[in-house]
Amino acid sequence: MTSLLAPIDPSASVRNRILDVAQMLFADHGYTGASTRAIALAAGVNLAQLHYYFGSKRDLFRAAYMRGAEQVTAARRRALEGAKATWPDGRVPLEVLVRAFVSPFMLNGKTPEGRATMRMHARLNTEPDDISREVLSTVYDDTTLAYVEAFRPVLQHLPPEVLYWRLYFMMGAYRYTLLRSGRLEMMSGGVCDSGDFDMAVEQILPFLCAGLSAPAPAEPAPPIPAKP
Repeated sequence: MTSLLAPIDPSASVRNRILDVAQMLFADHGYTGASTRAIALAAGVNLAQLHYYFGSKRDLFRAAYMRGAEQVTAARRRALEGAKATWPDGRVPLEVLVRAFVSPFMLNGKTPEGRATMRMHARLNTEPDDISREVLSTVYDDTTLAYVEAFRPVLQHLPPEVLYWRLYFMMGAYRYTLLRSGRLEMMSGGVCDSGDFDMAVEQILPFLCAGLSAPAPAEPAPPIPAKP
């Protein structure tokens, strides 16, 4: 795997240099694989300086992840506020809501810093559970719940539990897309590029809208009692 580590800007502040390196090494190697010693060495600082700015390794991981992820939540929040202003009756079109929720996350992968954050995000399912849950909750819970409430009036035909499942599936779909596993290139013989994030957004939107708006599944029939 090619490292994302780029030359360090010596004019950057010590704190920013540490964050730059931490984002790249955590993206490449994960929480366990990226040591604070390696981060300090690549950033051109000593361990005492690293711990002065960030305390523990856990604190550094959280700060490195949130540095990029907070840009996503801010963009989502602005998009939702804009949509509500345009449709004050509360019935924002489904595609507008899906685009507002998905695009900031997927298009964040167009920059090196954004790609590092997205790769850190993709690795969260392999990180220690307590760290994964903590960063996801801290960064995304408020905006995610705001979008859940925005989806309700648009998908009134869905019982609440079905809506929750479908929004959960939506998150899984765009997260997998950002993994760039090579499967798309294999299936298409190189015609499609999983790194084309603009195309990925345009392709995933109708897919997600169709899945979200599909009729609720029928209740399973009760089991037929066994004959005596």
